[in-house]
Amino acid sequence: MATKPVAVEGDVSATPGTTPYSGADSGTWTAGAVSYKRYDKLTVGGQKAVYEASCDFSFSGTNSGGSTVKGNETVTLTASSTTLQGGTSNVIRDGDRASGSYGNELRTSASGDLKSA
Repeated sequence: MATKPVAVEGDVSATPGTTPYSGADSGTWTAGAVSYKRYDKLTVGGQKAVYEASCDFSFSGTNSGGSTVKGNETVTLTASSTTLQGGTSNVIRDGDRASGSYGNELRTSASGDLKSA
C-alpha cells in the first residue's frame, strides 16, 4: 500500500479567499503566517512531523455606504486519522486541506517520508 508524504513546517501554504467579510461589498483578505504543532519524535528529513497548522486571515474592505469593514477568520488544518506503528497518531499529509467560510484555505504540499527519532 502506497503512503502519502508527511508534512513538516513550511509544507502548508495559505491562500486568501475572495468572498467579502459579512457586511462588506468588496475588499481583500490577507493571510498571516502559518503556525504549526509538531511531534517531538516523528521526523521527516530531520524536521518534526506536523499534526496541526493554522493561519489567521484578515479582511479590509468597504460596504455599499462607503464605510470601512474589517474582519478576521482563523483556518485550522488538523491531521486526518492515520495509524503509525500500531498506535493511533495523526499527521498532516500531502494533499490535505482546510477551508474557511470566506474561501480562505490551507493546503499541504509535502514530499518527505516519516521516520521515528
